[in-house]
Parts: sequence; structure tokens; C-alpha cells
Amino acid sequence: MPVNTVAYEIIFEFTNDTPDQLRLTGPSGSSVFVESGQDVVLVLTAGLTYQYVLKQVSMQPRKAQLSVRAWDDLKCRATSVFAGISTCGSAWPGSGITVTRRS
Repeated sequence: MPVNTVAYEIIFEFTNDTPDQLRLTGPSGSSVFVESGQDVVLVLTAGLTYQYVLKQVSMQPRKAQLSVRAWDDLKCRATSVFAGISTCGSAWPGSGITVTRRS
């Protein structure tokens, strides 16, 4: 049986459920500021691994490095990342978010 080898895109939806502004920095070094209560939707290639840095912009900033790899659409909340929860919103094995470092 033939296997589909064409890359396809998935949606990574990130929600800032903290009271502070966050900065999400992607693999290319570009950043987006995410206000409290705001969602950011990123389009990723399924199966590839992306590295991000999430930084809380406040009087007591927190920072987390995360690795994102997904085979289907994925949703994640900032509080989960800062709590160190290793996966967010995917039922597929090998999919999700791994928090590699927090500070």
C-alpha cells in the first residue's frame, strides 16, 4: 500500500491565560507579543520539531523553553507550559509540547 509522503500543515494554537503579557520567540528568532487572554495561531509542518522560548513580561518574569512536534492540530495554554506540563492537547503518540527548561 502506498504511503503519503507529502508534508502537510497543522495548527498550533497558543493561549495566554495568564494576567501578564508574554513574548513567544520562534525558531527564526522572530517574536510575537501575546496579551493576556489572547490566542496566537501558528501553522507548522506536521512531524517537524520546532523550538520556542516563552517569556513572561512582568515584574517577576518567568521563562520556558519548549519543543513542539505534532501530527495533528494542537492547543496549549501558557499556564501549562509554566507549570512544566510535558504535553498539551494531542492524542497522537509523539505529538505535543515538551518543556525542556523553566526559570
